[in-house]
Amino acid sequence: MPCVALKIFEKSATSALRVLLAGVMVSISPVVALAADSSIHESFAGVYITRAPKTAPTMSVSLGTDGTATVTQDPGQGSSTYFGHWQDDGKQIKVTFNALEGEQPVPPMVFETVHNKLQAVSWNHEVWGNNTPPAMTKGYKVKYLFWTTTMR
Repeated sequence: MPCVALKIFEKSATSALRVLLAGVMVSISPVVALAADSSIHESFAGVYITRAPKTAPTMSVSLGTDGTATVTQDPGQGSSTYFGHWQDDGKQIKVTFNALEGEQPVPPMVFETVHNKLQAVSWNHEVWGNNTPPAMTKGYKVKYLFWTTTMR
């Protein structure tokens, strides 16, 4: 009987420790959010897409409020998607891509905001050649993005 009581005590102590740890994590979360990267202006966060005919080269960029970025580009030979992180200096946005294991790192892209649009000023010339990637406008809602990109 004493062994059974000891096992119950161990389980309840472990459960209590887990609850305490979860409470500490939840209380620390706001502190971590306040210490976020200061090189990210949330006004730039959002989805930017090319508004062009289906046969034209396209690009879309998603900038997360947490500093993550997704770039999908199709210069005409098929689309490719890259994931990474972004930061800005108030005028330019630099996207640095995550390195894939066993592959050469993708060069970073730099964008400028011009007249409420996002325009690439530095890009991977192996993908685009000397052609400048198209300018992108900020998308508004996922539903709007779906209808403008798939229902043309």
